[in-house]
Amino acid sequence: MIFANRTYRCLLYLGMLSMLLNACGGEQVESPDAAAVAVDEASKPEPRISESSLGPVHVVVSLSNPSPVLGQPVVLTLTVDAEADVAVTMPEYGDQMSRYTIADFKSSERLRPDGRYEFVQAYTVDLPMSGKLNTPSFLVEFVDNRSDSEQKGVVQEILTSPISFDVQSVFADGEVPEELYPVYESLPELVLPEGKKSNRFWLWIVAAACAVVALGAVLIKNHKKIVPALPPDIVALRAIDEMEKKDIPTDPEEIDHWYVQLSGIVRTYIEGRFALNAPCLTTEEFFILAQKSNVLNEQQQQLILKLLEHSDRVKFTDFIPSRTESGEMLALARQFVTETRQSAEDGNDHA
Repeated sequence: MIFANRTYRCLLYLGMLSMLLNACGGEQVESPDAAAVAVDEASKPEPRISESSLGPVHVVVSLSNPSPVLGQPVVLTLTVDAEADVAVTMPEYGDQMSRYTIADFKSSERLRPDGRYEFVQAYTVDLPMSGKLNTPSFLVEFVDNRSDSEQKGVVQEILTSPISFDVQSVFADGEVPEELYPVYESLPELVLPEGKKSNRFWLWIVAAACAVVALGAVLIKNHKKIVPALPPDIVALRAIDEMEKKDIPTDPEEIDHWYVQLSGIVRTYIEGRFALNAPCLTTEEFFILAQKSNVLNEQQQQLILKLLEHSDRVKFTDFIPSRTESGEMLALARQFVTETRQSAEDGNDHA
């Protein structure tokens, strides 16, 4: 009985001593994985950001790494937040991204706790080359439908500013190491057996044959009849004729496509007739450019502005015009082309 009590006491003392050592002298050691994560977070580059706002809409463009090494993908994120009752149209997938290879794409929408709606597009892209590059500019369109808005129902646009960044070469100093281009020893001179013709002889034969073929192709091309391109007003009027032959739709999807086609005809005509880059400009940007260029008088400017704003209203809002209204817009397009086409005094009458 005495032996059992002594054993119990020893075990009790050892347990208390162990607890005391852990409480006073024990030091927590951070695991290697946690330390590695902390180092990665500390070395992670700060993203480069461009912000812009218009009315109830705020736009942020973020580049994850402003100084990547060629071969490292970067993430380009477009974030738009807007107040309630504001209809936001985000850019189409891949818009203005033709210079970059898209490796991944994610998009999301959510209602934030502060009551604003947030829209996100994130592109993971592979960079095409080293050196100084710029991110594309994104065009965000919105319609402010708030009851107290001074621009209620008007299509407004925000064009983001590009972000400049430097892509580093995979070689620190930009020079290709010599081991990638090893120097070979001189090859011995090739001695052909007697009676054999050298490769140089056959090379001259092939070169002469290629020259004969190339000369023949040039002569044939010069004898082909060159068909001149049609003037822009002829192309536009023919396209309007085709639209007039068909019934004007009233279905929401069909009427949207109809107005895209009509505004495209007019914008393409303006580009060909006046050398104004109308297809790539918004309505507001085009109107400012037209005022500065003085190629259109005030009446013509108001006419084309009425047509393009009406088309934007159909394309970007829930507005569905009647057949009568759409017919009037088609007539306005014909009137604009007819009044601004190149005249006989200019040496090219297409009437």
